[in-house]
Amino acid sequence: MSRRLDRQVFGARSVGSEVQRRVHRVSRGGPRRDEGGQALIELVVVLPLVALLLGVAFNGWSGMQLAVRLTSAARAGAIQAANELGRSTPTPTVLADATNAVNAEEGVSNVYQSSDSAANDYVSMSTKSETVATGAGGATITMNVVTITISQRSGSLVPFVGTFPVTVHASARYS
Repeated sequence: MSRRLDRQVFGARSVGSEVQRRVHRVSRGGPRRDEGGQALIELVVVLPLVALLLGVAFNGWSGMQLAVRLTSAARAGAIQAANELGRSTPTPTVLADATNAVNAEEGVSNVYQSSDSAANDYVSMSTKSETVATGAGGATITMNVVTITISQRSGSLVPFVGTFPVTVHASARYS
């Protein structure tokens, strides 16, 4: 029984089976490597970035919710102030009552204040008169407008991201 070590391939020169095995191994890229360590390093690099992005997104969402709530509270304060200014109530009393209306709208007591402008949760009031042309024969109307402004710093879910200021305004007319 003769054992054939070589094989003829389409007239090419014969290649031994050992050489074929080596060529086949080299063409497949050699022995496979374990890639578990690389995946772990990629996870360690990417995970903090994903956590940071989620923290920034949650902070933004929290700030938007705060702005919506404060806008509603500023409207309540502006309506209260317009009602009292229409009855010629003194301005310090009007501001105090508008601040109380803001606190009531938020469901808290003595959180929003109008005494220290550098403090968080500050409520301020401004009034102005506007003259508007009605268009009918050149007639004009003078309207008085009161604006309530609330300034507050948003909370932060991620300590190193920080907080950002939220300032909202609401206006109401009075005569």
